[in-house]
Amino acid sequence: MSVSRIPILLSINNVIDIEGELVRHLSPLTIKKILGCLPISQLVINFQNKYIQVSIELNIGIEKPKNIFKKGDIAFSPISNSICIFLNDYYHNNQLNHIGFVKNDDLEKLKKTKAGDILNIRRI
Repeated sequence: MSVSRIPILLSINNVIDIEGELVRHLSPLTIKKILGCLPISQLVINFQNKYIQVSIELNIGIEKPKNIFKKGDIAFSPISNSICIFLNDYYHNNQLNHIGFVKNDDLEKLKKTKAGDILNIRRI
């Protein structure tokens, strides 16, 4: 186990579990604030199976901004105050803080999310 890589568990409706990790060097200030908010439990918004998003009250700005993301990337959007998990390679119009990854073999489970599903994010 590494202090720079924090294992997390994403759970959909407390039924489907997906492993991921937050990586401190990608956006250290953002990750520090997110860790202070865990566990998170919010409604999922699925954007045409391109990415899913959950709201979080974080109030932090851009840190090491990116707008090109790969399948499995996790990012924080300062504009919408939300965590985004990318289900496919994606160019986002806004710049986001890259914060981690989800295991690629688990991404198909996230594509099945629908309106009303709850995503829980916690440390392992």
